[in-house]
Amino acid sequence: MMILNEQILSPLLKQTLEHLQIPVLKEADPVNCMAFFDSLTKEQRLLTNSESGLSLLDTYCPDSNENQWSKLFKNKGQLRALLSQMYPDYFYQVVTADNLLSLPVEKIPFPVVLKPTFGYSSVGVYKVKRKEEWEKAIHQFEADVLLSEEIYDPSVVNQKTLLIEKWIQGEEYAVDGYYDEQGNPVVLSVFKRLFKDEYDTSDRIYYTSKQVIQEIYEQAYSFMAELQKLVPLQNYPIHFEIRKQGEIVIPIEINPLRFAGAGTTDLGYYAYGHNIYEQYFTQQKPDWKQIIEDMDDSIYSFCCAEIPLALSRGLVKAVDHEAFQKEFEHILEYRPIQAAHDRTFAIVFFKSDNLDENHYILQLDLEPFIDMQELKNREMEQVL
Repeated sequence: MMILNEQILSPLLKQTLEHLQIPVLKEADPVNCMAFFDSLTKEQRLLTNSESGLSLLDTYCPDSNENQWSKLFKNKGQLRALLSQMYPDYFYQVVTADNLLSLPVEKIPFPVVLKPTFGYSSVGVYKVKRKEEWEKAIHQFEADVLLSEEIYDPSVVNQKTLLIEKWIQGEEYAVDGYYDEQGNPVVLSVFKRLFKDEYDTSDRIYYTSKQVIQEIYEQAYSFMAELQKLVPLQNYPIHFEIRKQGEIVIPIEINPLRFAGAGTTDLGYYAYGHNIYEQYFTQQKPDWKQIIEDMDDSIYSFCCAEIPLALSRGLVKAVDHEAFQKEFEHILEYRPIQAAHDRTFAIVFFKSDNLDENHYILQLDLEPFIDMQELKNREMEQVL
């Protein structure tokens, strides 16, 4: 069963839903909601491709396991309280936006991360290394609030309450997986996140390779198994992010009932030959040992290209997709994106021999590829 947001629809997902004849509820036109959710049983496998679909689940099936688990994972404050059973020494604090400036800074164990308890992607996420940076981060957060309110539904991003938590150093990984009908964890794909500096929170570049899988697979699987001891998950998909520091792995967040956003999970299709939608719906379990043996030595990556925050999204006239594509050497697939509630303008899947191209794309200024309306100039001319 699928709750579908058609604004950012993966062609692979669309093809899979049609091939497997999966029942679909479209967010934009939710006809027969009652009938759709009445057919949801413990044996059914539910998936969304956008967290905005969770509001329909909460409205029509509030007492279901899927809804209760999703609400728990979506609320980062509640999730931290749950995970404190696994990580009792991990610092976190839930606060309201109104109380940020009045918090006693001397009691905050810097470095920390500030983020909404209800969030999506990296919206409103700030790393604060020392107390001297605290006030600046708060003002940046307040500006972010104004921008995000114009773009995201409150059920997806709500910045009234915030989570202050320990800034975890180390490598970051994103994992797509599910729990089968017996509650056994299944890892479907493993990506590694690339940052341009220690303060970067963007989602611009993720990649995978044989080495990436070998670095984190066992610990990712173990985390899923430990999580299942706290929450009896069954027939349930998740996308989670973890940081690895030495031999210690700590989760950053768990995203409910979906895989990597905006169709980026399809990177696994190019890297491993995985159709993870089909694997989830048909309860397939990848043979990772065989997959690693069969993979080549290439780096498989995706770029999530977004309209820079410095530009007003409402004033964007066009994107020069042709010019942007020329920045890549070996494109596997280029997906132009036009979504009413997202700053993403393209998803690019690409292949390379090493990480040089990834670092180049990570530092690339995207403003030259955005054609803006000259509204401000015309207004100035009228004033003069």
